[in-house]
Amino acid sequence: MSNSENEKTPFFSVVIPTYERPEDLRQCLQSLSPDNQPRAPSYEIIVTDDSRSDLCRILVEKEFPQVSWGKGKQNGPARNRNAGVARAQGEWIVFIDDDCIAQPGYLLAYEKAIKSDPNLGALEGRIYPDRPRKTWAEGCPENESGGMFWTSNLCVKKKIFFKLGQLDERFEVAFEDVDFAHRLHKAKIPSVFVPEASACHPWRSLRSGGKNWKRKGYELESLSLFLQKHPDARSTHGSSIVYLRHFFRMLTKDLFHCLVRLRGRGLDILVAQISNTLRTAWFVRNLDC
Repeated sequence: MSNSENEKTPFFSVVIPTYERPEDLRQCLQSLSPDNQPRAPSYEIIVTDDSRSDLCRILVEKEFPQVSWGKGKQNGPARNRNAGVARAQGEWIVFIDDDCIAQPGYLLAYEKAIKSDPNLGALEGRIYPDRPRKTWAEGCPENESGGMFWTSNLCVKKKIFFKLGQLDERFEVAFEDVDFAHRLHKAKIPSVFVPEASACHPWRSLRSGGKNWKRKGYELESLSLFLQKHPDARSTHGSSIVYLRHFFRMLTKDLFHCLVRLRGRGLDILVAQISNTLRTAWFVRNLDC
């Protein structure tokens, strides 16, 4: 995976943040092996590890000696990803989560898109679940048409990443990619959606405990910080009308889907989301007062 001397061929640094998920990390790393990425351009793989245990480090050292392992900052995904980028040698950064599975042709698709338009500074890849949804108590950051810029599958030119100030480490739980996407748009960085650069993101439980490490109330905390930083985003992220529309959609379309198609499985999670959406609408309404 050494860098190519051909300047027209991009060199990728694939950054994978991880936290106490060695089995998921194994699948991710296997999907990025040369055998599973035929005809891929030159690339390196960087695992940046926020784990308290040594399980992920031992996995990488024993089974993937070609992968660079390093300790993260142990204070949220934004800091962990920035720690990985700090070690990157490539001119392009590819972010993928440790519970994602890159599909064959993943890196090749990003390379082709970059070569087709030298002005590009950011590229989104497709994110899709591994099966139909079985319960409302599971989630997946699907991205089927672009415009999301989820860091679960994102390619950014390293110079631009640093020029924009990296990921804002004040976002300790969420919204770090929403914030970065907003800054990309404001800076008018040319971007494109590359559906062929696809990654499978298996459904994950939304219930507390287990692999769900997000603390209660993080949504309002992250949103508040985002709106303080970007007052110009009030029309999209700080409008009570927007959240009330979400609220009524959840009371109709989403509730029907949960009750009829999913036979009520995960209804308690949907009720909690409906309550949280109404609380968010009230929160942003008070910001206007």
